[in-house]
This record gives sequence, structure tokens and C-alpha cells, in this order.
Amino acid sequence: MSVPTTRRNRSLASFCASCRRRGLDSRCYYHPAPLTKNRSAVRLPAPTLPRPNLATSSWSRNNAKCCQTHPGRSAAGPPKFHTWPFMSTVSDALPKTPTPGSHGTKAYAAHLATMQEIMSQLRYLPVIVKCLRQYYSSKYNALVPKPVVLRLLETLRADLVSSGHIVREEGERVELGNISEISELVLLSSSTEVVITPSLDLHGFAALFCGANLRVETIGLLYTMAARASACFIDRDENKNDAFFQKMVWYSTLSLRLARDLAPQSTDVIIWLANENAHLRSFLEGDASLGVWRLVGDLTTDLLALGLNREATYSPERTPFFLAECRRRCFVTEYYLEKMFGLVFNLPPRITSRYVDVQLPLDLSDDELFAQTPKELEEAKSRLTEDGWNTDGKFRAATWARLRYILSQFREEIVEYHFQASPAADPAKLRDLSSRCRQTWDNLPPHLRYIQSCWESDMPLASCYMHAKIHLAYLQIHFQIYNLLEADSSSPLPELLDVSANILETVVQIGKSRRKGAFTFSDLPEILLSCGLPSAAVLSTTLKNLTQDPSRVLPPGIKTSAVIRNLSVLASELESVASPRERNQAFCLQAAKTITAKLEMILDKLATSKVQAIPNVTTSTDVSPMSISASSLDSPLACGAGTIGAINLDDYESFDLMSWAIDFDLGNTASNWTVM
Repeated sequence: MSVPTTRRNRSLASFCASCRRRGLDSRCYYHPAPLTKNRSAVRLPAPTLPRPNLATSSWSRNNAKCCQTHPGRSAAGPPKFHTWPFMSTVSDALPKTPTPGSHGTKAYAAHLATMQEIMSQLRYLPVIVKCLRQYYSSKYNALVPKPVVLRLLETLRADLVSSGHIVREEGERVELGNISEISELVLLSSSTEVVITPSLDLHGFAALFCGANLRVETIGLLYTMAARASACFIDRDENKNDAFFQKMVWYSTLSLRLARDLAPQSTDVIIWLANENAHLRSFLEGDASLGVWRLVGDLTTDLLALGLNREATYSPERTPFFLAECRRRCFVTEYYLEKMFGLVFNLPPRITSRYVDVQLPLDLSDDELFAQTPKELEEAKSRLTEDGWNTDGKFRAATWARLRYILSQFREEIVEYHFQASPAADPAKLRDLSSRCRQTWDNLPPHLRYIQSCWESDMPLASCYMHAKIHLAYLQIHFQIYNLLEADSSSPLPELLDVSANILETVVQIGKSRRKGAFTFSDLPEILLSCGLPSAAVLSTTLKNLTQDPSRVLPPGIKTSAVIRNLSVLASELESVASPRERNQAFCLQAAKTITAKLEMILDKLATSKVQAIPNVTTSTDVSPMSISASSLDSPLACGAGTIGAINLDDYESFDLMSWAIDFDLGNTASNWTVM
């Protein structure tokens, strides 16, 4: 790799032969010996960007002015990714702004054409604004703070109006003028480096990504969040919203690709966009999508490249307080997300705690995070506990991020047992892990622990839902521990059956409440599959064994009738939880059929055995096993997925759902479903 060198006189001369042979004439910084220099030589200019004509638009002139490098960089400087250790000492000598056409005029033209397509979708701006406002009115754990998104929307609209680029607005559409000019300016802005200074406030941060400095990742973030919001509306008009949803999905992915191609360094908005896009693609393609796993890997790369796993990166000398807290939330959320998808794919984690020393984000609300004065911020921080938890009993995005990160660290320890070289896990260490996890959970503030009666209280539905999800994450840790311990046992451990029954009860309760609010929960199919299905496998197998050996009984506190009822409700929920646009629908429908078949087998054996009949099996629930079996298995299923009924069921006994790995052709719903 050639590193530019300079002599004391800082002058540039003719290109060296090596750079000329390699086609790097425009980037050659070779200096001949001073005595051989022609004193009359004219200093060559540094390579410059091919700029559009900016003479006719005040909006354009402001853009050109604001895109320049900020002079007020702190001594520490923002975090950067360096390909070689010595790059940190010479990076200031390198060209700051890569040209959009640095790969040739064809690449520049292709980028510009793509940008024009992306920008043309701003004709849906009124719909996007509506979706995002509804999104934040019902979602309490959004990764991107609400003040940031609303500020970006406000600035975007105001600048488009003031510059005359919004020609006309009619209903839910706007007519944009001179898309080509806007696209060239956004392409230029997206190719420049974003410099973060410690003195930035919300308005200054938004100005780096919007207004005169509008970037493609900003547009992509708005499209992605609008798509996620549109997909979750209960009262959505399928015919009316489907075209909008599909466009937002497509241009979300396109924006992310282009942003990464253009940006010299990854930015906070690119990371937010990547996270939102991964969730959106997971909703559409299913959790077992290799494409989603790749997206999570790219997001991990962005975080590690900026050093967000190291506490030193969050120094006040580098980053303003609000942005440091946003980055902490983002990192701990991605840490959890990566562990979750690792469980689905049965793969080792990319981020491990041994290389992480990041402190937890403070349990502050978005309004407290963006306090108007330093005094207000200090007052908000003073109300926190020594561990950083809030004391008012409220639930915030940071609250859920902290909880998930704490539990994910225990999950990582379990993952190590799956991939360690020794063939068997140490029972004593596993039980110690379970004990430490339980102790950590018990030491949490009381208002953070899940209580089943919360669903009947005045607690907001979204808070109940998040409570239950965190509780499931806690129970799953014990489920995995007891599952490992059971490998050396001839019969199911009572602890495994108890935690399985608890998981199943919680999953069923979540499913029952999914349509009580204005939003559906897009990750509910994932919860039913990753939490409900493994526990259903354990419990149904145990019930089958009970029918074969009357001397066996369930542990105290677990009723056979309650287990059968919950298995029946789970099967019913799996049938209806996923929409036709979700790839998870195929998994859910197949899982529902499999559980129903297992229940029929159990009930048939109970009816013909000498065991006393189980009371109130069919009268204590609205959905009985028999009501979802006979005709529904042979008739076409709802939502146009009747081809699922043609799948040949594998024997349920061969299922290993505790470490389930699904080999399923997502592009062909008539393929066999093999669970290994």
C-alpha cells in the first residue's frame, strides 16, 4: 500500500513512474529532490469533486457551504476505522472527501440514477410523517430517539418548502421539482465525512444529516421506520398501503447500500438505518433468513469499526452526552440482537463480553436526554440510583436496553457450552450460572419484574408486552441451562418442566393480547417460534410419556389440563399470528399442525387408557384441540397459504426443538419442513 509522503516545502511535482503505471496519477504525492525541482513549476491542485451547477439555488449554495470540513474538531477526534495502525498518523494528509466518481464516470452515473429513484419517493412525505408520529405514539422501546426523528422530519420538510422543491401538495402526496438537482446535492453530502464535536446539540446534530447537508442515510432511515410502522397498523388498508409499504421496503435497502458505498466512515444514522432495516427484513424474510444474519453481521462490523465496544470511545472530549448515550443504547441493543439471531442459527457470537467494557446507558427518557439546559440534565441524572436505574417506576427505551444487555451476558455464557471443545458441560458451573442469573434478576428494581396480572391492570399494553418479553428472555436462560443438565439425566428434570410451563403460559398470554392496541407486535411470530415451540416440545413429550406410564406424574404446581389448554391455544395462535407477506408464516403454520397432531395423539391415548379422564379439557378454553384439527388440517388455510397443507409431516418424535435448526426452502411453500 502506497502512503503519501511530503517534504518540508510541501510542494507537489510530476507524477512518479510507479503511480503512473498503476493508474494513480491523480493521487500521486511524490516529491522529487529539492535541488532537481523546477522553481518555475506551478503547484498542482489537489483532486476535487465534480460539482453540479450551484449558481441558481440558494438552497444549493447553503449546501455547498455547509458540506465543508468542520474546523472545530476536538483534539481527541471522532472515532475512525483505520486499515493499518499507522493510518492514524497520516490520515490528515489524505484527501478528506472521496469523489462519487472515483470508480469512474459509470459508477457516478449509476449512483446518481439510484439517488434520483430514492429521492423521488419523497412524494410520500405526508404519509411518512403520519406513520412516524403514530409509530412513536405506541412504541416505547424505539432505538432512535423520538426528538431526533421529529427534528429530521421538520428540517427536511422546511428546507424542501423554502427551496421551492415542493411544487404542490395534494392529499397524501407532494409534487417535487428538479429531482436531479436535489439528488446531486445529496450524493455530494453523502460522500463527505461527518465530524462530531463535543459541543453539538440536537439541532447541530440534525444539521449534519439534514437540511443543507441532507444525506441518503437520513432518507433511508425515514423510509425504513415508515415501513415498519405501516406494517404494524391494525386498521391498515391492505389495498391502499401495500404499494407504499413495498416501495418503502425496497428503497430502505437501496438507501443502506448506497450510504455504505458513499460514506468515508460509518455514521450514527447509518447504524440506526442498518438496525431498523435488519428488523424490517427479519419481519419479511423470517428469523432464519441468511440475509438477515448477514445484515446483523454488517451492523456488528459498523459498531466495532467505530470502537463502540470500548468505553474510551464515549469520552466527553469526543462525543456530546446525548449522542454517547444514544450510542450506548445502540451497542447494547445490537449485543442482544446478535445473541438472539445466534440462537436461531446455532452459531457462535460475533461480539463477546471479554472484548467489551462499555457502561450501561443511563435509564433516562428521551426528553431528559435532550434537556434544554445542563441544570435540567444534572437534575435528571441525580434522580437515578447508583446503578443508573430510574426511581420513578416508569419504563423507557433505555430501561429495556439495559435489561436485555444484562440478560444477554448470561446467554453468552451458555452459548460457550455449546461450542466448547469438551464433550460435556460441568453441572456445578451450570447450576452456579443459573444461581447468578436468578440473583441478578431478584436484585432488579421491583417495578421491572414481570407480574402476570399486569395485563389486567392500567399499565399500557406496550409496557406489558415488553415486560413479558424480558421475562421470557430470563426464563430462556434457565431453559437452556436445564436442557444441558438434562442430557445426563434419564428423565426430565422437574426444573426444566417447571420453566417450560412458565414459558408456555407467558407466550400464550402475550398472544391473547396482541390485538388490544392500535399496533400489532411484529416480532410475535418470532416469540411463538423461539420461545413457545421448544417449551411445547418438552411438555408434549412429557405428557405422551405419562400416558404410557401411569406411575409418572407431573411436578407439583403443573396441571395436566392447564398444559393441554395452553398447547391448544398456542397452536391456534400460530395459525393466525403471521401475515401472508411474512416468511415466518410458513414456519408458524407448520408448527401449528405439528402441535395439533401431537395433541390428538395424547388425547387419543388418554381416552383409551385406564387413566382417569382429564376434567375440563374442552370446556375450560375457547379453542379446543379438536376444534383446530380435523377439518383445518385438510382444508386450505387462511391467508392464501393452503399449499402448506400439502407438506408431509415429519414424525414429531424426531424433533430437536431445543437446538432447532430449520432446513426450509423459504421460496417454495410446498417443500418439506425438516427439523434436525
